[in-house]
Amino acid sequence: MILSTVLLLVPALLVQAESSEARSKWSPIQLSVENAIESTPPLIFKGSVPYRGVLLGAMLRIQQENSNFRFETRDDINYGPYLVSVNGVAGNDTAHTYWQLLRYPNMPLDRDVERVGCYIPGENEHIILRFTTWD
Repeated sequence: MILSTVLLLVPALLVQAESSEARSKWSPIQLSVENAIESTPPLIFKGSVPYRGVLLGAMLRIQQENSNFRFETRDDINYGPYLVSVNGVAGNDTAHTYWQLLRYPNMPLDRDVERVGCYIPGENEHIILRFTTWD
């Protein structure tokens, strides 16, 4: 009876230890800032996210560590924070400009996680913040 109880508990303990180890791991990411309207060279920043950490946290850490990266978000009561400006360049409804979030090389983020407060970057993922227009 004791042996069968131990055999049932061992897999659960291994899964718990594994997930605990994963939770303490930080993953490197790369963040590029591109201006498709002015065709300026991209700025590239290195950052990191904890296990299941969101892009917004990585961006805040990059901003704290690098004076060449500044950004602003605006909170939407239903959908959370969204990116409105990077390094003083803001989207504009009249000019039809905005900051697009992409995964390198050119893949838009899924519609349900396109906000900086929702998207969970993968290990070594390259995220692009691209200033562009819409039709």
